[in-house]
Amino acid sequence: MADGGASTYIMLITALLVSSSASAVLIQEWSSSSRVIQHQQRGLQLSEELGIDFAGDPMNVNLVPLTDTITFYILNTGEHTMNETKMEVLIDGLSISSSEVTTSFVGSATDWNPNVMVEVEVSNSSFSSYNDGDDISIFTTVVSDSVSGMSASASFGVEVRLDV
Repeated sequence: MADGGASTYIMLITALLVSSSASAVLIQEWSSSSRVIQHQQRGLQLSEELGIDFAGDPMNVNLVPLTDTITFYILNTGEHTMNETKMEVLIDGLSISSSEVTTSFVGSATDWNPNVMVEVEVSNSSFSSYNDGDDISIFTTVVSDSVSGMSASASFGVEVRLDV
């Protein structure tokens, strides 16, 4: 009978050691998961704080036929600085290479801060088929500057009418 008590204690101690090891692993995994969730929440919050929008008259977008250039304006409507060099432009679904996109700040701005407008000139030989009064779609995506080590993008799509 004395034997049964000793083996019971051994089993109890073994069970406590195993359960404490399992608890330590679970706590570590919970901590890692919590950090990942916090990082994702900060990324989602940053995405919600970014915004760009077409600025100007969508029925009067400048087309220069001789240079096959379309000019339009983008306003930073978000809370953070955007990076004008990290921009993707699609005209009627055609991806325009970065070498065909030129940006410049409107006014005396030197960074694309909130409420700052950027002029975008897009040149492509396929624009030679466009005429005065044609309707085209513009889709633009811009990446933000780094905010707390993170960056995100904002985009807009709009249908505009060309004016020579």
